Amino acid sequence: MSSYQRVALFIFFDSIEKDLVTHIRSLAGLVTTGFLSAQERDKAAQRAEKSDEPGTVAKDDFELLYQLDLGDKIAIAQRLKQHFGDGFRKHFSAKAASLQAAVPVRNSVMHGRPLTVEEHATAFALANDLVKSNGFWPVLHKALVDYNTDPEAITRRAVSFLEHPSEGGIFHNLPLPDYDDTGFVPRPQLEQELKKKILSRHPVVTVLGDGGNGKTALTVQALYSLVNSGDHDFDAIVWVSAKSSKLTVGEIQRIEHAITTSMGLFEEVVGIFEEDKSNPMSRVRQLLENNKILLAIDNLETVLDDTIRDFVSDIPGQSKVVLTSRIPVGGDLTVEVKPLTDNEGEIYLRALIKSYSIKTLSSLRQDELRYFASRLERRPLLLKWFCMGVIAGLPASKIVSNPEMALRFCLENVFDALSPDATMTLSLMSILPRAVSLGVLHYVSSTDIRKLEAGVAELLKFSILETENQSGYELNYRIKPFARAYVARILRLTAEAQEAVIRKFRGLSFAYQAERGAEGQEKYNFRNFTVRSISEALAAGKLREAVKLAYNDEFEAANAIIDTLKVSNHDYFEVFRTDAFIRFRQHDFAGATDAYRSALELSPETPQLYFFFGGFLLRGYGDCPAAIAQFEEALKRDPESTDVKRELARAKMFDYDFEGAMKILSLEMTKPLSNMRTKLIFADLQTQNFQRMITHKSAVGIDADLEAPCLAFADFLVTLDPRIVDSKMTEHLRKARSSIVQALHIRSVRAGARVVALLDKLIGELEASRDDTTDHCASASGLLGTLKEKGRKPNFGFLVDRSNREYFVARAMVSDLVWEGLEGGKIASFEVELDNQGRPRATNVHLI
Repeated sequence: MSSYQRVALFIFFDSIEKDLVTHIRSLAGLVTTGFLSAQERDKAAQRAEKSDEPGTVAKDDFELLYQLDLGDKIAIAQRLKQHFGDGFRKHFSAKAASLQAAVPVRNSVMHGRPLTVEEHATAFALANDLVKSNGFWPVLHKALVDYNTDPEAITRRAVSFLEHPSEGGIFHNLPLPDYDDTGFVPRPQLEQELKKKILSRHPVVTVLGDGGNGKTALTVQALYSLVNSGDHDFDAIVWVSAKSSKLTVGEIQRIEHAITTSMGLFEEVVGIFEEDKSNPMSRVRQLLENNKILLAIDNLETVLDDTIRDFVSDIPGQSKVVLTSRIPVGGDLTVEVKPLTDNEGEIYLRALIKSYSIKTLSSLRQDELRYFASRLERRPLLLKWFCMGVIAGLPASKIVSNPEMALRFCLENVFDALSPDATMTLSLMSILPRAVSLGVLHYVSSTDIRKLEAGVAELLKFSILETENQSGYELNYRIKPFARAYVARILRLTAEAQEAVIRKFRGLSFAYQAERGAEGQEKYNFRNFTVRSISEALAAGKLREAVKLAYNDEFEAANAIIDTLKVSNHDYFEVFRTDAFIRFRQHDFAGATDAYRSALELSPETPQLYFFFGGFLLRGYGDCPAAIAQFEEALKRDPESTDVKRELARAKMFDYDFEGAMKILSLEMTKPLSNMRTKLIFADLQTQNFQRMITHKSAVGIDADLEAPCLAFADFLVTLDPRIVDSKMTEHLRKARSSIVQALHIRSVRAGARVVALLDKLIGELEASRDDTTDHCASASGLLGTLKEKGRKPNFGFLVDRSNREYFVARAMVSDLVWEGLEGGKIASFEVELDNQGRPRATNVHLI
């Protein structure tokens, strides 16, 4: 049934045409019959012959005027305006453009086509403007007075042909839209997208969205647009609705005789064309195969079953199907209809208030309008329901404070279709206060990660969840605010289950801060992980466990952890970095390479990834050039890292770029390195580099220069601090001595003898010192260390031994002289004891 606003607009335009005809007929004494063009006369005569009204056979052009459209009448008045009196001629000239602009609106009104909010406004504005000169538009003036006195009384007027399709168009049974009272809020991008997909090659298009978002309105508008434009080649557009309920002010009202089964839906389609409804699905398929039909099925979710799914999976012929549904069918093209924007919601709410003359809302400010619209999520259906409630006498604030019935209406049928996995996931999320990742869900529930993944995927498909990715590297999920209120009422965990989940959730912050605290310590240590979120902090703890398992060759358990994290934290690069390490331990070098590349794709600016990848290429494949390239990429991103420079020098040394390695090592050893272990590693690498350089140059022939490397080695040995040398480096010094002695047997090298002498002296001192130190430190557990710079405080610090283990040392437990020596980088011997919490600390600290 047409709304009273549409009937009013019909009467307004009809009145305008009657007044215009009256003005033209008033020229009967001045203009002779024959003023119509041949085309206008034929058009009017044909319509007069088809008219059902008695006595409509026209005798002259003045009588034929009634059979013409508003556009024709305006054109005729323009041709005859010189014959009008001065007053009307000037008035008509001033209003002709407005009248002409309203012709498309008039045509939509007369032929029952949907109107937009702007078209509504244009028509009402024209009527109100014309009657300001009421002497010229008496019929329109009376119609407006009647309308303003009693708007709804106008529906008692008989306007029977409003719902007839336009002349000359294809067959369609599109319904009159239910937004007649206000007009359609234009959503041009969605309309264009829907029409484009309907006209594409794909046979099925689903207009998908939550209840009340305006799916049906958008689809009706788009289909009417296709009918009117003729921009298609369908033989017919067939509409069938499976809508089973409607929202009223006081209840959700079930629609009598609504289609409730898929077979009922097919019977409805067949009944549009023929009386025999036997075997309806086969007959529908035959209709679609023999004709090019666009079949529109509204509210599909009420009858969605396997029969419908089978039907839409194989649409016969060149026909197509467009669906509106709250639930995706699967495999179809979709157009997602979301709630109105803030601006659209305000426009629609104002149109409703004006259309229904709601005085209590007419003076609302913009912020107040947007508040009410926002509380109802700017859903067109709920905005209209809100206005109906206010008209019924309910306070506006009360309606929006608890719209339980509206929630139930918009979400019914959807929750009934959820799988157990989706229901369980939704129950969990309903008690959490904010958006969470899959990893957090897994942690707080201990539910199988694949069940959670399946549940989240289904809830996203049903538009119950929304995503949040503020950090740019982790996807979080939350229940849409509109659905949360409904979920909380129908899906409840037991009190015990809720408490268990919330207890774990409370511990998330502590886990995150603990990982963040450890992150800054030795970022190039393989057991340390970069964490940027709570979810990654949880994953880091599991990764550390996986590394430990891999070191113990428990690969099955380690891989099980990685497989789980690839689901819960698929975008966390440390998962793939650890996966690469485990694969390396299993000698799966190809898999390790792929894992490192995956990690780099996820976080290409993280220097540690290039560092560890380079180390793998160097140690796994012995591919020095590739390793050097990775270390250089790491150095670009962390140019001050001694760890990266150390490994780059090592790779260059193995690649026979001894000068390149020496350049890096020499430069770094002039700087104040952080601790004794770092100084030792660089000195040891420099020793190995000299030894390999001299051996290589000695082997390539007599032309190779051995003087320069021997001189450089001698300079290095003169400046070397013997206190940092350990037994392993001593062996490398002995190996270097042997290489030089062998080279001297082949050829004379002046600097070579000096290097041998320096090495003999140093090795002798080291052996004597080691004997003395062993005696001196026998009671000190044989531990030597230096004070670590990072983390040092005025009243405490950490001693680091040669194995890079750390021991707490309190300022108050050593003398001022010892503390000053430690701060100056001196080596100390010490014993170790455990405090009351089982943590190691240094005692009996003495400078060496």
